[in-house]
Amino acid sequence: MRVGEFELRPLDVDRDIAFVADLDTEVRRDDPEDPVLLRHWWTLMAADAVVARYIVSLDGERAGYAVVRHLPWDRMPERFASAGCELRPDLRTEARLSALQAHLESELARDGAKKVTSWAWDYDATRIAMLTARGYREERRQRFWELDLVKHRERIETMAAESRERMRKEGIRVLTLAQEDDPKRWEKLKRMSDEAESDVPTTVPHVPMAMDEWMKWFDSPGLRPDRIWLAREGDDIVGISQLAYPPVRGVVATDWTGTARKVRGRGVARALKCETLMQAIALGVDRVRTDNDSANAPILHINESMGYRIRCEGIQFLKTL
Repeated sequence: MRVGEFELRPLDVDRDIAFVADLDTEVRRDDPEDPVLLRHWWTLMAADAVVARYIVSLDGERAGYAVVRHLPWDRMPERFASAGCELRPDLRTEARLSALQAHLESELARDGAKKVTSWAWDYDATRIAMLTARGYREERRQRFWELDLVKHRERIETMAAESRERMRKEGIRVLTLAQEDDPKRWEKLKRMSDEAESDVPTTVPHVPMAMDEWMKWFDSPGLRPDRIWLAREGDDIVGISQLAYPPVRGVVATDWTGTARKVRGRGVARALKCETLMQAIALGVDRVRTDNDSANAPILHINESMGYRIRCEGIQFLKTL
């Protein structure tokens, strides 16, 4: 199909994934996109999710990409959907991005969407201007952090020692997934993880995935069982924290940290994050990154106390169709 000067065709993951990752890296050089991890993340969605991905071409050359997606409306009663597009830096103008965004909005409106979200970095004046002109308003922010493991090594080692002692006194065992032999570990882990995710501040409601879909998460090329840290209290799994190690390019970053409600305020999240950082230091990693909703006060406090510095914020924009 044609959208102004552009032509859109369905994106072929095998043929186009490297192009998309390279384009994202070119546009945001401080946030390299790993093509292997990107491919994996694109598989992590509900089996009945509605997703359309397009390659945007100009004069026969790949110029960008566009994506729309949403859950079935019976699982998303408020009919939230997401839409986003990107273009090569030499073609990236507000007008061109707006033309693509307008097409995606029309596509979603025909599909029955009522609310559309789209993200922009706080430093991306072009995208922010485009979304604002199209009637989007800022809804919430995601804070992105970086921790210098060389500079803050002594601080982390001290915190880790203190956390290990506190967990001993609390009767909470910290171990890796590779060491966990509970035959019901996956069911317990999903139950705890769903509870933790449901408490993360959000605009688009959290809809738990089916067990088989959720299990794909742990097939990530950036994860290993011996680098996934769990907390146990008695027979329950009460926490998890893991770093993703990009196999091609990028910075090691938090993949997920969550705890059960019943142990919050007892230092479990801090203890787990300390173990992931100590492990990264031992592996020779010099820095790690993480991100959190800007309204998630407890985890923001943990990050600040560990020495993380704020890099930037991602802004979620919302528009009613």
